[in-house]
Amino acid sequence: MSIEKLKYYSVVVETKNLRKAAELLGITSGSLSKAVSTLEKELSVKLIRPEGRGIDITKEGLEVYKKSKKLLEEYHVFFHSIANDSIKPESEQLKMGSFEVFSSYFISKFLQKELPDLNLSLLELPPGKIEESVLNGSVDFGLTYLPVPNNKLSFIEVGEFEMSICGLPKWKNIDFKSWSFAVPTTPLLLHTSNFNSLDLWPNGVSRNIKYGFELLETALQTSQLGLSVIHCPKFIISLSNKYCKDEYQLEQLPYPKKMKKIKPSKIYLVLRKDHSIGINLEGKLAKFVRSLKVMMVG
Repeated sequence: MSIEKLKYYSVVVETKNLRKAAELLGITSGSLSKAVSTLEKELSVKLIRPEGRGIDITKEGLEVYKKSKKLLEEYHVFFHSIANDSIKPESEQLKMGSFEVFSSYFISKFLQKELPDLNLSLLELPPGKIEESVLNGSVDFGLTYLPVPNNKLSFIEVGEFEMSICGLPKWKNIDFKSWSFAVPTTPLLLHTSNFNSLDLWPNGVSRNIKYGFELLETALQTSQLGLSVIHCPKFIISLSNKYCKDEYQLEQLPYPKKMKKIKPSKIYLVLRKDHSIGINLEGKLAKFVRSLKVMMVG
């Protein structure tokens, strides 16, 4: 059994549609169906079954999906640790811990603009784990907007950003209750009463969740295809739109009328109080965050 088949199957479960899953994976529907069928034979378990014009995930299939998530996560960590061990930079390599809001588009653009010569290794971590990794030295610094306070850490504010519901213009002509949201599945393990998800959706405000993804890029793609909307920082959409054709450009959509305005979120550089990284990251990050404001979607 190959890890690739489990990856394919996870996308099938998350989209509940073979055609859409194949489109996101960049393979044909026939190839995807064959991969799932082979996986069923290898596991001796029925994973999916036809339902109307679509598919349904069997009870056994859901169990396989849940168990495979941990395996895929461990594979991801293993693969990247081996890949990173093979890197032999000419100068010292800084290690950073953060999550996809910053790693998807923010960091690459920041490096290009402010630190093109920096050797950087990025470790994908959820809030809470970022702080742990900075403390134990697994990473040199972290970047977050959901800080977990610790008296051994410094949280240096380097800027702020605004959240927005974003999608194709077609959603403006549809009632909010019918909007299909793509949301992160990574649990938010923080003691907070304000938000229930990594995408900072406020508690107490209902929405129609159609897709749950671990990868922000997948949520962006379903939104670009008109299958969903996404709640994320405006700068993500502005940076993402630079790589999309006009028909896939996302724009800011209105919040429900009775929903309170969400306050801007602060961005924090996380450092050990006894550790210096030798470059003015604070200043360079603050400068870069300020530059992002000129490209926000309206």
